[in-house]
Amino acid sequence: MESTENTGFVQVVIQTIGTLHPGAIDLIGDGLFYDLSDKLRNPHEDPAMRHKTGLDREVYQHVINTPGADPLINRIVTETQALIAQRSENLQLTHVTIACRGGRHRSVAIAEIAAQYLRAEGAGVEIEHRHIEQPVVQ
Repeated sequence: MESTENTGFVQVVIQTIGTLHPGAIDLIGDGLFYDLSDKLRNPHEDPAMRHKTGLDREVYQHVINTPGADPLINRIVTETQALIAQRSENLQLTHVTIACRGGRHRSVAIAEIAAQYLRAEGAGVEIEHRHIEQPVVQ
């Protein structure tokens, strides 16, 4: 992947949500939406990772090393880049929502790695983890 200089302004806002939290679906706006709930192994099922988040190294590694994670990350990055290109003429912000059930593990890790790839390509990216501080859903 060829690295380019960052544009200096935010072009993409990636938000992560947990679909089991009240009002979460109302947070989905225009832009791209990815629900990881049934696509990747859930770290929540492992008691050692349940109360951690996708920002913790152990959980992050678990998620990005899950079979199917690479093509999913590539899809998110590619589709986001395409939408950035489409909206850049009008200086429109690109919104990406990445969801999982609790909004603490899978969505957080995938959003972080997607943001890394987008930044490496020169995009200005901001991430908002909407439910990372919420109680663990059961």
